[in-house]
Amino acid sequence: MKKRNFVLIFILLFITIFTFSLVKLTNLNIERTYRRSSENTFYLLSFIIDHYLQHEKELEYIVIEAIQKKGMQIAEKTAEPDESYLSQDIQGIWIFGKNTVKGISNHKNIEKEIIRFYEQNLKGKNFHTLIIIENRPFYLVNTLFDSREILLLCQGKGISSAHINQLLDSLVISSNLIYFAILDKDQTPILFSSLYDNFLPLQGEGMHTIKTPESTIFQIEKEISGKNFVAGFAMGSLQRIKFANNLFLIFIMIAFVILETVLLYNFIKFERFKDKKEKEVNLFKEIGALSTGFAHEFRNSLHTLSLLARDMNKEKKLILIEEIARMRSVMDSLKSISITKIEKKEIVMSDIINESISLLHNMIMEKNVNLQKNIDEKIEIRGNRTLLVTALSNLVKNCIEAAAKNVFINTVQKSNMLNIEVVDDGSGINSKIIGNIFEPFFSNKNQSGLGLYLVKKIIEAHGGEIKVESNKKTIFKISLLIK
Repeated sequence: MKKRNFVLIFILLFITIFTFSLVKLTNLNIERTYRRSSENTFYLLSFIIDHYLQHEKELEYIVIEAIQKKGMQIAEKTAEPDESYLSQDIQGIWIFGKNTVKGISNHKNIEKEIIRFYEQNLKGKNFHTLIIIENRPFYLVNTLFDSREILLLCQGKGISSAHINQLLDSLVISSNLIYFAILDKDQTPILFSSLYDNFLPLQGEGMHTIKTPESTIFQIEKEISGKNFVAGFAMGSLQRIKFANNLFLIFIMIAFVILETVLLYNFIKFERFKDKKEKEVNLFKEIGALSTGFAHEFRNSLHTLSLLARDMNKEKKLILIEEIARMRSVMDSLKSISITKIEKKEIVMSDIINESISLLHNMIMEKNVNLQKNIDEKIEIRGNRTLLVTALSNLVKNCIEAAAKNVFINTVQKSNMLNIEVVDDGSGINSKIIGNIFEPFFSNKNQSGLGLYLVKKIIEAHGGEIKVESNKKTIFKISLLIK
């Protein structure tokens, strides 16, 4: 049994290690898949944004060139523009001389800010920049013309950085992106969008896992077309997937362990039962061989006794012949129980009980045992009279040998079953050995150990069952089928 327990522990340990390894491996595969998916999203988004930026430069070059030509045309015609020069595209015109500035605009409320911006950033340069007015993109273009400078405020055309920023903002809000940025060589953001204000942790080129109080972020930073693209992906969904996967796998493995344990337990139980039955069969064969041999030897002895009986007086001769006949019947029954099915006839159970008691009359009187019966005199069963007498007399004898002063025999009919109880107030049976008393050759009285085993076999041969309880009193309970 120690070996089987070791096997069970080994299997459970193996399943535990296997479950842990499977969960770990599955989590790694899920994380690897998540990283690859995020990396693919990063490259796709970077390619699209980079393409937009390149396309914007081409559009911007065309637009700026057209604006500059229009500015020079205006400068050639007039030194002081009026409203006739304003259009849907041109929202403001300023002509700067040596000490003068003449201009007109559709955005008079911000003219001073525009002129201040010009003086600080555009004065003396053929230069342009993109500004936002009322959430709309505008180009502010300065052109040098002779001794003058022409500053035009024009509506932005085509795809612009403002549009890309809006696109990035919508992607960050609607996807698992935390932030996305494009950096120049000085690590200055060209484009930047983030769920958190000004949150852009730069870890250097490569892939990084960043833990923050809010969440865990998977960051990718790569150089593409001379610019650094940075994207941060939320790992909350990954954590939820891993948690759900772990729960599912652990549930499956627990169910598997329970099933495996039940199967293993039943297998061990079956093995024990099989071993027990094999031992019983082997012992039964031995007992069968012994009983057959004993029966043969007893027959020879009984034959000799029957010859001697001829010389006895009539009374003693009848007694001896009767006893010899009964002993032959017992030997035949012992032989038959070990070889083939027993022969059964209709018998009254009270007769069996009375005959069993009569066989022990001398022993009962000698030990001064009070034997009482509470039996139904009419119940009949199908059985072998000699074997049942042998079984019951063995039980009563066992009670007397246990130093009982009182023995009770009770019968109760329940449906198609006859329940017989043999109760005594003797020394009882030790709880450590009570499970072994019906085993062959088991005895704590230095006897053969076949008495109770034979009782059990006789009862089972009749399709019945015998049990024992021992506390203050010892109770043998027999159940037999009524005919």
